[in-house]
Amino acid sequence: MLSGMIAYQVLQQEYPQTIEKVKAVLQKYPWYANQWQARLQDVSVADRDMVLFMQAARWADDIRTRDKTQNRPPWHYINLPFKPERQPDNVQTREPEQVNILTALAENERVVRNNSSDAGQRAIALAWLFHLVGDIHQPLHAAHLVARLTTPKAIGAGMKSV
Repeated sequence: MLSGMIAYQVLQQEYPQTIEKVKAVLQKYPWYANQWQARLQDVSVADRDMVLFMQAARWADDIRTRDKTQNRPPWHYINLPFKPERQPDNVQTREPEQVNILTALAENERVVRNNSSDAGQRAIALAWLFHLVGDIHQPLHAAHLVARLTTPKAIGAGMKSV
């Protein structure tokens, strides 16, 4: 939700006319009428637009259990390998999966920019972008540790743990 709030605040300061365009896109998605609009009624009029952006940003987590047809688990992260120094050569890294947060960002940006895309699809893509920008800033959504694991016995024998 924080990434939605930040997106709103940046647009408010730098491109305020864009907020209405984004709202118009988000209002075309059924979740606006079915979920978000009711939540906005309890928010002050001054904060409704920002809260709409925040609701859109959390949508990708909400659909994990509510609309599995839209759920895309591999889109939430990328496993860029992190191999600390002094790891033996037999500790191998592997490339990230082909479908990941970076490919999802590119795909959803393409859909949002394509004015001929279906309005509902553009709303979904916009919600994904809000969410993915937040996810990619989380360290555990961007890398995985590649290292030889040590056992407690090995640590006690003088080996350093990783």
